[in-house]
Amino acid sequence: MAKAAAVTAGKDLLKGLPVIRPETHGRHSVLDRVALQLRAEFGTTEGFADRLGLSTQELLVLYYEPEYSLRPAQQPPDMVSAEYARWRTWFLLGGRGAGKTHAGAASVIREAKVDPEARILIVGPTYTEIQKNQLEGPSGILTLAPPWFRPEHLKSKKQLVFPNGVKADYLPAADADKFRGYGYTFEWLDEVVAWKKDPVAVFTECGRVGRGTSARMRRLGLSSRKVITTTPAPTELFREILKQRRGLVLSRSSTLDNSAHLDDDYALQALDAKKSAIGRREFYGELEFDLDPALFRGVDWNASRVKPKDAPSVFDFIVVGLDPATGEKKGADMHGIVVVGVRREEDGRDHAYVLADLSLKSPEPAAWAKKAVAALKAWELHAKKDSSDRPRAWIFAETNTGGSMVTSTIHTLAKVKVITERARNSKAERAAPVSMLAAAGLVHMVGKHEKLEEQLGKFTGAPGGHARDDRVDAMVWPIYKHVVKMRRNIGAASEPAANSEDPEQPSEP
Repeated sequence: MAKAAAVTAGKDLLKGLPVIRPETHGRHSVLDRVALQLRAEFGTTEGFADRLGLSTQELLVLYYEPEYSLRPAQQPPDMVSAEYARWRTWFLLGGRGAGKTHAGAASVIREAKVDPEARILIVGPTYTEIQKNQLEGPSGILTLAPPWFRPEHLKSKKQLVFPNGVKADYLPAADADKFRGYGYTFEWLDEVVAWKKDPVAVFTECGRVGRGTSARMRRLGLSSRKVITTTPAPTELFREILKQRRGLVLSRSSTLDNSAHLDDDYALQALDAKKSAIGRREFYGELEFDLDPALFRGVDWNASRVKPKDAPSVFDFIVVGLDPATGEKKGADMHGIVVVGVRREEDGRDHAYVLADLSLKSPEPAAWAKKAVAALKAWELHAKKDSSDRPRAWIFAETNTGGSMVTSTIHTLAKVKVITERARNSKAERAAPVSMLAAAGLVHMVGKHEKLEEQLGKFTGAPGGHARDDRVDAMVWPIYKHVVKMRRNIGAASEPAANSEDPEQPSEP
C-alpha cells in the first residue's frame, strides 16, 4: 500500500506538466540535420561548406556557436515552441553524459548575448565542480563560448564578464545565507541531486534572489528564469521544484541521445542500464519516487549465477577486495574480504565474477591481512600475466579509515601488489552503478555466498554499517573501480579522441 501511494504521488507531481522529449520534439540538432541531409543526397558530408555555399564567416559561426549543436531537448523551451515563450523554470532531466552541461552552458551564453542587462547566477555543488564542469570543462561556458564572445574569468571575484559587460556570478550550493544579495535575471542551477547541505533552503533562496528584470524582459513580458540541469533523484528538493508549476517546462534526455560524443563502452553500459530502476534514472533521466532503498534487492542473483565447475578458469585480472575493521571501525571486528575476477566476454562487456567471500570476524589486528594475502596467493594462479610475466592480481583497499597502515600491515607479511584509494563519494554512490551491472546480468556469483547475498539484500548505503556492510563494501569497490565505465567526453565541439584521458576514469589495471 505504501509503495502504491508513493507511485501515485510521484505521478501526480508530473501530471499535466509540459515535457520536451526526443520522441515528440525531435532527436537532432541543426548540425545533425544538415549532416543527415547531405548523406542522403550525396552519400557523404565531405565538402559540405561548398555544397551549402557557406562563406568562411558562416562556417565559423556554424562551428563555434553552441546552439547549432543542441538537440531539441537541450534547447531552452522558447527555442522549441512558441507556446513556451514565457517559461519561468526549465527543468532538464538527463542521464549521465546526456549533454546537460552543454545545454546549461549554452543557455547562459545565449542569455548574456541577447540581453546586455542580464544579471546571471551560476550554482553548482561546490566551487571545484563549478569550475571543473560548468566553466572550464569540455562542455563548460569558457569552452563553448565562441572566440568573439568568450567571457573573462575573474577567479578572485568568482565571476565571468562577457564582452558586452554582462556579469555572471558563481556560488556553490553550500550555505543558503550566502545567496542574499541583489536580484538576478537568469540562473543556472546544475546537478541539484549533488547538493548536500540543506538543498531545499538553497533552492528557496535562489528563488528569492531570482527577481531581477531588464528592459528587454519588461518589453517582452518575461520573468526572471531558472535553468536546472541534473540527473534525477527522488529527493525532497525535486518534489519542491515540481510543486512550483507556474511556467515550469521539463525536458527529458537519455545518455544514448548523446552517444556520438561518448566512449563506446560507456554507451554500452547505458544500454544495459534500462534493466534496472536505478539505471533508468541514472542513464535515461526517468524520475521515480518509489525506488527501493535497498540497492541490490531487485537483483536476481540466480539468473546470473555460475556453478563453480562452469566458471572461467582464467580472468583478465583478479582483485581481492578488502574492507578491514580499522580506524573508525575499532568497535567492530568484522573484516570484509571478497575475491572478484574480471573478464571481457564475447558480448564485448566486462563481466565480474564473485569467486569467494572470505570475510571473517577476529580481534587479531593482522588477521585480515593474513587472510587477504592467502587469498591473493591462491587466486592469482587464475589471472592472466602481464608483459613481465607476473599475474595480473592485487589486493584493493579503501584508505579512508586505515590510511597507509593497510599497505604497511600487508607488506610486513608479503611483498604483494596493493592498490588503495581514498573514497570521494558515498557507499550508495559507489554501489548504485554496480547494482545496475548486476541487474543487467554482468555480475555473477560463482556458487552461493549466502552471507554476502544476505547483506546485499539489505544494503542501502546508509552511513555507518560497520559489521553490517563489510562484505558488500569489499565486493563493490573492485567492481566500481575496474568494471564500471566512467564517462569519457571531450564535448560536442570536437570528435572524441581515441585515447582521451579522463581523470574520473580509473587507470587501466
